[in-house]
Amino acid sequence: MRKTVKAIWTSCAILLAATCFAPVFAAQFLFVPELTVGVEYTDNIFLTPTNEVDDFITTTGLSLTGQILGRTAGLELTYNPSFSAFADNSDFNFWRHAGRLYTWNDLRRGTRISLSNDYLETENPRDTSIDFAPDEPAEGPTIGEDLNRRGRTRYRQNATEGRFSHQYGARNIFYTALTYSFLEDIDTSPATPVADYKVLSPSMGITQWFTQRWGFTLDGFYSDRDYEDQNDREEYTGNFRLMHAFTRTLSGYVAYRHTALYFDQDIDDDYQIYYPSVGFQYEFQQDASISIGAGYFIQDFKTRESNEEGFVVDSNLFKRWRFRSGSIDFTGGSGYRIDDTGSEDRGLNIYYQGRLGFLYNLTTRLAATAYGSYRYDDYPNDTPDRSDQTLNAGAGLRYQALQWMNVGLTYNFRQRASDLRAEEYTENSVMLTITMAPTTPYRW
Repeated sequence: MRKTVKAIWTSCAILLAATCFAPVFAAQFLFVPELTVGVEYTDNIFLTPTNEVDDFITTTGLSLTGQILGRTAGLELTYNPSFSAFADNSDFNFWRHAGRLYTWNDLRRGTRISLSNDYLETENPRDTSIDFAPDEPAEGPTIGEDLNRRGRTRYRQNATEGRFSHQYGARNIFYTALTYSFLEDIDTSPATPVADYKVLSPSMGITQWFTQRWGFTLDGFYSDRDYEDQNDREEYTGNFRLMHAFTRTLSGYVAYRHTALYFDQDIDDDYQIYYPSVGFQYEFQQDASISIGAGYFIQDFKTRESNEEGFVVDSNLFKRWRFRSGSIDFTGGSGYRIDDTGSEDRGLNIYYQGRLGFLYNLTTRLAATAYGSYRYDDYPNDTPDRSDQTLNAGAGLRYQALQWMNVGLTYNFRQRASDLRAEEYTENSVMLTITMAPTTPYRW
């Protein structure tokens, strides 16, 4: 069955790629190489609560970006290999790899078919995949940091998605997608459990306004998660939202979200989550949006007598303030999810997070940045109950020494507090980088 599913997915990906690639062969080709050399000092390379180990890490990386851009289709490919050398812990001298492929074809106005693939291979749990929208803080990279991973063991992650979207009318949208992703630990020991998994997930959704004032959103996905050393499971999630537009920018809604998890073996308890909510959404302008809802969730287990329940705020916030010499960005969010994207499957996760970023151009060549973020995670399914708090802050300077060379100096502080002492850590790091790239892309 697994081989059949893999064969179907491979055939779909090849067909989708061929459809996207076909119109771009006569288009313009752009190529940008970039060389980066950096030295980082960190006072806790293993992210441990005690007996911290510090080290200097020298990283040399090459970024290669190619684009084929046509009138209605395109292809973007970025590959970033880098080598990290530890001054005192040479056993962790590894190559890191990050890559992203994205190709699309606008079949007609409002209709797009696309294929994306993100890859990350590293030993650093703070690394992420290449950010496809660095100027959009609300987006972020496809593969994020692994907040539960510690140490410096190598691992690789990959996420592939094929998507079809169609916009009809000013506000009506339909999409369907198929995602395949996996995590694989590279440095493993005999008889030691690994976090490896493979996930196949189709999804579908529609937003339909049937009058100027009334509309609905209906979406859902199915997830088939195949673990190497854990209990396989299936997840079904559906969400329905009935919306009423009070003005062109302000709308209210009532919603219901349902999640069902079924495990392959009885060692884990199947459960369902019921979550009705009410809220509103406000679109300020291009640089701002607010969606805030509140509801009550009930996690109903198949065999356990006691259920988990409580109030949850479901929100997504984004605001950018632009001024003459810089900008300030705020992003935030809250809700519940199934925390299963990293080295641990922690089950139900109720989270609240916020981030404030600042950019100021001191001169035409010198820019200053600063940021601060906070995240609260509650895991009610853990025994005993566990909650984590993660605080990040930092500042930096970026100087354009030459038209083709930039110098950057950054400081980062991160602290993890947890009900479990073994999960806590504090890290300070300073990094100096030199980046060299041509002033204009190579064109053919």
